[in-house]
Amino acid sequence: MKRVIVLLILVIMLSNTLYAADNPLKRGMKLYKKHRYEDALKVLTTDPATVKSNRQAKILLSLGMICLENAKLHRELYEVSLTVNLDYLTRLIAEKNQFESHLAKLYLGKTLLKRGELSESAAFFDKFITENNARPTDKQIAQIGLGKVYYLKGKHDRAEHYWSKINTEDPEIMSALAAVYSSVGVSGKEPAAMSKNALDQLKAAGRQPSIQVINDSVDVFTREGRVDESFQLLKRADLRAYFHEETLVKNKVIRFYDPALLMNLSRHYAKAGLEYLQKARAATDKKVQMLSGHYLSEGYEMFDSFEQAGQVVEEMMSSGKLPPSLDRRARIRQAVVLYLRGDHHSAENQLSTLLKSKANPDLNAELLLACVNHKIDYSPAVIAASTLAQRGEGKQFAKLNFALGKYYLWKKDYMKAVKYMEAARDKSNKNRIEYNNPLMLTCLAEAYYHSRNFSEALEIFFEMSKQYPAVRQIQVAMQGVYSMEQQSAGDAKIF
Repeated sequence: MKRVIVLLILVIMLSNTLYAADNPLKRGMKLYKKHRYEDALKVLTTDPATVKSNRQAKILLSLGMICLENAKLHRELYEVSLTVNLDYLTRLIAEKNQFESHLAKLYLGKTLLKRGELSESAAFFDKFITENNARPTDKQIAQIGLGKVYYLKGKHDRAEHYWSKINTEDPEIMSALAAVYSSVGVSGKEPAAMSKNALDQLKAAGRQPSIQVINDSVDVFTREGRVDESFQLLKRADLRAYFHEETLVKNKVIRFYDPALLMNLSRHYAKAGLEYLQKARAATDKKVQMLSGHYLSEGYEMFDSFEQAGQVVEEMMSSGKLPPSLDRRARIRQAVVLYLRGDHHSAENQLSTLLKSKANPDLNAELLLACVNHKIDYSPAVIAASTLAQRGEGKQFAKLNFALGKYYLWKKDYMKAVKYMEAARDKSNKNRIEYNNPLMLTCLAEAYYHSRNFSEALEIFFEMSKQYPAVRQIQVAMQGVYSMEQQSAGDAKIF
């Protein structure tokens, strides 16, 4: 069969012909195709040969592609972590025994705040602040969160009341407050300067920044457009590190993590990807321009910049030089942008026209995934994908089965989600990211979790954590839920 997505053809052409003499770039692209995005970025950003390369546009394009895939993966991991941590923390607090966890209230407040459940979040922050055994520093973290709740509710004076009591002489408190100022857009606070000040104080004192400080600083620097500073912080960070540790009794230790780390990583990589692709699109090489435009429109969508995404797509299509398969992908994105702008009729007409074209597993998969990713419930896409998936199996249908699995995961039909994504997985290398898209594995693990198949989900995350260390937080929370469900005694085992 020769129905291969033109994007992959062009990537192969770029890596095999245009990149032939550039070993770092070839190594980076090889790692990218094996879904080892972190390793690929290290090769392309640390090897001196890439700096001196006369193929800088291709390097920028490759970096942009890698960063966007990494951003999509970490966004999916964040959603899973929110779900699992919410379950875990809720169960911890609900446990009726003499060994009450105090920090669980703080982290449940933070997790609920991320989910937009403001009143519930405020209730747990309030409870934690009144705890007799809580550290003053931790209480100030809760006060910062409580201020954010009231700011988001429109009660700015009350938010300032809480924030005015914060002792910003502590670098960790200063960085936490800076992150909140940046996230809600408080004017006149200069959060980037606050974050840098906190880091400078730690450096002067000979102290390494904690994972909490790194998390907050990456959040601020990314939002403020200082991506290089985010990269520098992440290079020396241990993303497996826990944020807090609480000893309840001897041999009963609980470690807490903040799911926001995964979202901040996603936002960081997405922002970096946009910057790389914007520079690459200015290249004179037409193939680089075309691919940069394709990925750039996808990057804009990730930031909900639909006007900019639509503009890039229009420019690509007006050139009249897109190969047929890439043209269809551009039309899918164009239809999605139309839908999100509120023109549902035009969007559905365009999607219908695409579905009536020659049946193609990859095209149908792209169309369905685009709808699911933007919460567009377009039933003809599901029907067409289901009909086509019945005709075959193997690698050619892997992406189509993943699309169907993700659709049913969104619809909370976990049995069907598992069925389709197991069909998409390489049976001989079922959890290895070199052979399976880690985005699909993450969705499959989430479906396993909701189906209470904890061991299969944990096996996936154990394998993924070898390349993506921040996955550790999902493992810990999921193993905690698993242990509680099994009513097992003692510490949770982490794979």
